[in-house]
Amino acid sequence: MGTGVSDVSERAIRGKWVWGVNWRRGLLLLLPLQGTRNEIQALDGVRALAALSIMVYHTLIMERVNLAAYGALPNDGINFLATGVQLFFILSGFLLFRPYALAILAQRPLPDWRRFYQRRALRILPAYYVVLAIVALTTTRALQSPAWLNLLSHVALVHDMFPLFNRDLDGPFWTLAVEWQFYLLLPAIAAGLAWLARGTHTLLRLVAGLLLFIALALVVRWSDVALAAHLPAHAYQQGGGLALAWLFEMLTFGAQGKFLEVFAVGMLCATFYVAVVEQQMLAEHTQRLLAVVALGLGVAAAMVALPHAVYAEYLFAPGVVRSRGLILFPLVVAIAYGGLVLGILLGAAGLRAPFAWGPLRFIGQISYSLYLWHLMVLTATVPLFLPLSLWQRFAASFVVAYLSYQFVERPFLRQRVAPRAW
Repeated sequence: MGTGVSDVSERAIRGKWVWGVNWRRGLLLLLPLQGTRNEIQALDGVRALAALSIMVYHTLIMERVNLAAYGALPNDGINFLATGVQLFFILSGFLLFRPYALAILAQRPLPDWRRFYQRRALRILPAYYVVLAIVALTTTRALQSPAWLNLLSHVALVHDMFPLFNRDLDGPFWTLAVEWQFYLLLPAIAAGLAWLARGTHTLLRLVAGLLLFIALALVVRWSDVALAAHLPAHAYQQGGGLALAWLFEMLTFGAQGKFLEVFAVGMLCATFYVAVVEQQMLAEHTQRLLAVVALGLGVAAAMVALPHAVYAEYLFAPGVVRSRGLILFPLVVAIAYGGLVLGILLGAAGLRAPFAWGPLRFIGQISYSLYLWHLMVLTATVPLFLPLSLWQRFAASFVVAYLSYQFVERPFLRQRVAPRAW
């Protein structure tokens, strides 16, 4: 039969519908990938604050901003911005342990460790290796010798165990080594915690296990701090006990610590979140009270840590007597950020809303690339950015991060289902 008016109208309507779908799909391609339905949107905003704090810190340091004329507090505040790295560690501990906490509390099998490692590799390695290659190819200065070992340690993500290499290529790289080593340990740590929590009173046993893990991490940090004061320079070349002591120091502390107690605070927050929100073990009014307590504890810990913010940029040096503040500072900062995260998540919806704001979430979703690229752009390691002023480079960092997210991260993230850890 011939084509009637109704057939033409139907094709026109179908064409508009297809065009509308394609337009929406095109728009979605411009936006970061959305997570699963179990994603906690407010954490994207928190992640954005972590990235922005580090960016602002590096920019102010490069501007040589000194506010000593206004008292110690403003400069302490600038130094405290560097602890945004620890906020990233808290978020990693929270998000990565959350499925384990759910399995332990429900007394189900733990998530598959092979799938966990696959997701972690897809998440951080592609963008890291791209930036690493660009830094290695574009740097105009001589690498710390031997260059081959320098580059190999960065490829293997163990460069934090070599003080000379630790921040030689790009400052933010040291945190990737710490993160990666935590990833390698997490399935074994979770298995140990599951063993401790088996039987009755699972929540209480799991919390006790995490507190024990934090205590052990502090003991190791204390041992490292005490040991460092007695290590001579180049102890690794002297053989015997000194070489073994140096090896222990590098494996357990590295150039600035492994921050296992910080990750563990994030894991503890994940445990409370799963128990309270996902398994609804507490009444709503009790949950709100717990949120207030967590926020109060976080603010109090931040006030304690602020005057000691100089410890945020501590680096290893043998033969130097350490302050006890170096042992406790990361934990106090972790309590500050853990209280913030838990208070936001357990509090009223109005408290989470600012952190789930679209533009802030967008920054959080590209924050990994932003973190990797920003110092390269700020320092104009890539000559393309030399003509720009420092604050123009600050703005350009977001453009570069977005392009890195779209063309490097996104293809690999499409293969993942789990929530982001950055």
